[in-house]
Amino acid sequence: MNDNLESLLTYRRRKTRVVYVGDIGVGGDNPIRVQSMTIADTMDTAATAKEIVQLVEAGCEIVRVTAPSIHEAENLKNIKAELKKLGVKVPLVADIHYTPNAALIAAEYVEKVRINPGNYADKKRFEQREYTDAEYQQELERIEEKFKPLVLKCKALGRAMRIGTNHGSLSDRIMNRYGDTPEGMVESALEFVRICQKYDYHDIILSMKASNPQVAIQAYRLLAARMDELGMDYPFHLGVTEAGDGEEGRIKSAVGIGALLEEGLGDTIRVSLTEDSVYEVPVALQLVRKFNELNQGDSRLKRAGMTTPGDDINGASLRLPYPFAYNRRDTIECDLVYYRIGKGNIPRVELTLGSDFLHETNRAIDEVAAMLGNNGNGRLPVISQSRKEAELKCETLHVYPRTPRELSELSFLKHGLSDRGRYLPIAVDVTSLIPIVKRVPPLADRIVFQFWKDTRSETVMAVIDSARKHGLPIEWQIQLGGVSSELNAGFLLNAIDEILSHCNEADCWNILFSLSGEAMETSVVRSYRFLAGRLDALGANLPILLRYQSGGAFDDILLDAAVQLGALLCDGIGDAIHIEANAPAKDLLRLSYNILQATRQRISKTEFISCPSCGRTLFNLQTTTERIKSKTSHLKGVKIAIMGCIVNGPGEMADADFGYVGAGPKKVNLFVGKECVERNIAEEIADERLIELIKTHGKWVEP
Repeated sequence: MNDNLESLLTYRRRKTRVVYVGDIGVGGDNPIRVQSMTIADTMDTAATAKEIVQLVEAGCEIVRVTAPSIHEAENLKNIKAELKKLGVKVPLVADIHYTPNAALIAAEYVEKVRINPGNYADKKRFEQREYTDAEYQQELERIEEKFKPLVLKCKALGRAMRIGTNHGSLSDRIMNRYGDTPEGMVESALEFVRICQKYDYHDIILSMKASNPQVAIQAYRLLAARMDELGMDYPFHLGVTEAGDGEEGRIKSAVGIGALLEEGLGDTIRVSLTEDSVYEVPVALQLVRKFNELNQGDSRLKRAGMTTPGDDINGASLRLPYPFAYNRRDTIECDLVYYRIGKGNIPRVELTLGSDFLHETNRAIDEVAAMLGNNGNGRLPVISQSRKEAELKCETLHVYPRTPRELSELSFLKHGLSDRGRYLPIAVDVTSLIPIVKRVPPLADRIVFQFWKDTRSETVMAVIDSARKHGLPIEWQIQLGGVSSELNAGFLLNAIDEILSHCNEADCWNILFSLSGEAMETSVVRSYRFLAGRLDALGANLPILLRYQSGGAFDDILLDAAVQLGALLCDGIGDAIHIEANAPAKDLLRLSYNILQATRQRISKTEFISCPSCGRTLFNLQTTTERIKSKTSHLKGVKIAIMGCIVNGPGEMADADFGYVGAGPKKVNLFVGKECVERNIAEEIADERLIELIKTHGKWVEP
């Protein structure tokens, strides 16, 4: 994929074979399918059937049910019978871990069987050993002996199979040869795929799930590339496991799933939330809606890429990020009044002033105070704010004066903020003020200029001269609005080259770039990749502000903003983010920081890795998660995993500092990293033991 620049710059769905799950076609030209998983006890036939009905009514097309033992596998027959009695027809998937015998029974009754290659034929012992090639081959032969009966049975009955790799449950064999890496995840799945192909069985769907969206994205990309090399065309099931709940869980899922959908990867998805399963479905439907419309010939498909004829997207013109490992784009620093961006500094959060400072100066001052969370410029004492809230503040304010009078009123805004002890950098858009641009610098901490197709060279030089005389940084905001899809790339190339030429002539390099305009509606990710790729190909390693603009309400843009900005941040692109939408500043701040947290770019609070409930869960996962959050959510930077059972528990602990895992009815195991340090603790005292463990390791602070 790293050689196929077009796949990162143009939306084109990956071509796959069609695999039928019952009557539902997955892959090919079929819509991207939505599925979920029941959380009721599989042995409770009525409760499981009722939940399945609710999922189907919500729009779920495929439903997964756990079968941890032979008893649950056998009860799938009764669940199917109950659904038939209720007049509900939906394909069921049996979720199998550790129990091949249960898989063989489940295949009799369901349309698809999900197996985890990390534990289908292996037990996780975290053993460290070196395998000779001969020993490794013996292990593969042992796996084939255990796996072959299921392959032959699914083939004979016409059942589909998902080979579902999980980052947290790779086998010791894979871990010792490939490590806890995307490469190991891919090879774990391919070992089982090769066995299927040996017996001419091809009704396979694959997944590469992880709780870290970055890891999931890299693993799916690598799997697609490896399958292209091997001539395989199996569909993909997308998901971010242990995403959590609420807004945070939705954002983390949107980042991991949406980034892949943007690249044409994915044929069915499941959003995993620590909530009742029915709440997963609307999120999944919203994530796939745009892509299903594009795949069905929506006219926006013509505007979804950055393609141009000729050499505009070859390796000489662009240098795009390596897709299989995270590396943040290396840039020079841009100096701002209170901080710097680029060159390894944390990504900053910026907002636009919504109030009319010309007529509502006091209201504008109140709005800015809210953006700062009563923190001033960050160097002032925190007033009546918790540690968690103190992090959520705007770090640059954007204003758009359009007339000389509005520019004059800006001075009243600055003085009013100063009088209240509120300080933050102000970025002033000078696009409408070029005749009086020399009057702007005393009121600005950054000059912003919108570069249009018809921008004149003398205008660019006037902006540069004004900024240089006062030592101000310039944000070059290239406007893509009104430019047809066929000209986007050509226009961007010319705009970048012209701006850099003028900056080079004036030796002005305290600059950053951003994009804006109507043409960004369906191509935020691809447009910014193009911008970064062009700058890097020219050796112009300048910072980039990621700008997301929408006239929609907050609930409508939450997932899309997470997809667009999250995909870029996971690529290592972006030194600041700026979300403009019809929403209060506090909501936009929370969304911005949640996106940065989900992409592991900036940690501003505790990171919770909590799995969705299912029939295996050994305690009430939702109430337990809420309870632990209430006691530990002030521990900035600490990662706590909350798992209902042991299926993915030990492995996922590797991505967490501490783990709280169900060990049995009302019993809990506690982990430090992937090591279990306390076993079978009574649930009623487990919370306090977890806190003691955090204290013992020096990561506790008082609320």
